[in-house]
Amino acid sequence: MELLSFLKELVTTWDQSTISYKAYLSSGKIFHFAQQLRQYNNKALELLIQHKQLLPDNMQQDATTLINHYNIWTEKWEGLVAELSPAPDDEFVFANSITFPKEAVRNLETLYEELKQR
Repeated sequence: MELLSFLKELVTTWDQSTISYKAYLSSGKIFHFAQQLRQYNNKALELLIQHKQLLPDNMQQDATTLINHYNIWTEKWEGLVAELSPAPDDEFVFANSITFPKEAVRNLETLYEELKQR
């Protein structure tokens, strides 16, 4: 996979994740939407792990920061699912002190936009 294709798929995944996150918040934070968010987060994590080496050196730390965030988020998510065994319509909220690294996302999105312009 080339860098532009990787970034396009990653940005698209983030867009889908944002839609799911907004639905999760507006629905009263129910498990069904948390599951959708997890699917997109897992896809973004897989993309970053598999194709991080395509990124320029100055973007490697951004990718690592995102990978770390997704790993921590997934671990907490899975732990709470195991503890609660929620039904699709149950409220599903967990504390996570590791906030989403928006700056890392902006940096990678900027790189994608720059590459598209070339």
